[in-house]
Amino acid sequence: MAVITTRTQFKIYCLRKLGFPVLDINVDSDQVEDRLDDALNFFYDYHYDGTEKLFMKHQITQDDIDRRWIYAPDAVIFVTGVLPFDDSNSSINMFDLRYQLRLHDLYDFTSVSYVSYEITMQHIQTLNLLFSGTPQFRFNRVQNKVFLDIDWTRDVEVGDYVIIECYRRMNPETVNLTGTANLVSSNTTVEGTGTKFDQEIVENDFVVFGGQTLQVSKINSPTNITLTSAPNTSSAAVTMSITGLTDVWQNRFLKAYATAKIKMQWGSNLKKFAGIQMPGGVTLNGQQIYDEAMEEIKSLEEQMYNSTSMPSQIFIG
Repeated sequence: MAVITTRTQFKIYCLRKLGFPVLDINVDSDQVEDRLDDALNFFYDYHYDGTEKLFMKHQITQDDIDRRWIYAPDAVIFVTGVLPFDDSNSSINMFDLRYQLRLHDLYDFTSVSYVSYEITMQHIQTLNLLFSGTPQFRFNRVQNKVFLDIDWTRDVEVGDYVIIECYRRMNPETVNLTGTANLVSSNTTVEGTGTKFDQEIVENDFVVFGGQTLQVSKINSPTNITLTSAPNTSSAAVTMSITGLTDVWQNRFLKAYATAKIKMQWGSNLKKFAGIQMPGGVTLNGQQIYDEAMEEIKSLEEQMYNSTSMPSQIFIG
């Protein structure tokens, strides 16, 4: 069997596993698509291979300050933290306490104990937590917005960066982006028309620009991004897409779970004709197919919760 790389191939695989084409699987194509969506959503929410942890960097604009929230791209499904805005984690200043500790007390790790240094650092962290704390936030994946409960007129300025700890889904399908882009050879800056780069792209994404696959280095605005390398040729008004991570289709849990979901739909369709005798004396037993599928789904979900699910703190935030 060839490696599954597309949604269509994955759908055919699930139907073959149920007996197609030897058996007639009484499920409409749209119903199959719906069950695949259900399986993928469950996979994103619970399976450790369904998401990727990343630190999303966003540069503050005046629009962000005016509306008091920032966009989270649609691929982001969990936000677990926002890094502090102050310079408590920086020690580039020679007058910084940690700089002085390292300079005078830890100049030689072979003969000086680091116990006092560690205790002092823990004390500093406690003071930072007491007086500065961590930025409070609110996030709802339906809105695709991160609300920061801060003083927007004091804590941040235009041009500052906010770093958000989050999880994004590992989408196996190609996603078409909004608008078009203009590429200029030997120039890493891409200007877009009608684009929503800050809502649809995460840094380091690979985007296909009219046949050229390039990596995003920085998202400057909804209409402007910077690439890690310049395009080979110049192009005007090219369409854009993000190529999916096709290895997701090979996940064993997703294969089994999607097949069970389609089987459940098959049984649900047939059990409405319970007791009806077909030509040749055959009687449809949709209830049995349905019950078997529900048992398979229950078993797979228990397996997910017990062995392959993401830590519960992701859902708590």
